[in-house]
Amino acid sequence: MTVFLSPVLIGRLFFPEELSLTALDLPPLILDPVRMTIGLLILVGGFALFTTTLVAIGAVMPTAKEAGNFMGVMMALIFVPFYAVTLVVSDPQSVIVQIFTYFPFSAPVTALLRNAFGSLGLLEAGIEIVILFVGAAVMLRLAVRLFQYGSISYTSKVNVRTALRAGSRHPAADGPPTTAAGG
Repeated sequence: MTVFLSPVLIGRLFFPEELSLTALDLPPLILDPVRMTIGLLILVGGFALFTTTLVAIGAVMPTAKEAGNFMGVMMALIFVPFYAVTLVVSDPQSVIVQIFTYFPFSAPVTALLRNAFGSLGLLEAGIEIVILFVGAAVMLRLAVRLFQYGSISYTSKVNVRTALRAGSRHPAADGPPTTAAGG
């Protein structure tokens, strides 16, 4: 707690007039339930998409060290929109912002920023939410499929194409069950 309060206390001691809270003029806080609901849905959809993607990566990689390389790529995809935040604020209809808005892995951050700044329309928000939840469902299905195949080969990387072509490990029997001879 001291670490967080020490800059405030030092500033208050040495610069009391600059830190005067009476001079702080904040606009009234506006609680918009529609924007808050959109933000919540984007947050949950983005979390679901990234979580299921990381589960799929974990199902394919035999060790955490190998999966760590892909984790760096996932983190980069999350933070790329922050490098274009000035463009998101100043020109939300630009091509790069639109690409970031509709590309599933950069969409949660971009859409949350646009929603916070008021430049995300209801139609765009609806499309974005559908993209995130459908992407999460697809990634969950892919993760389950990869895990079903990859759980038996835990010493080597799973070939994704082979796992997707393999189908279920437990095929359904086409005919009636057979009994032992003499029974």
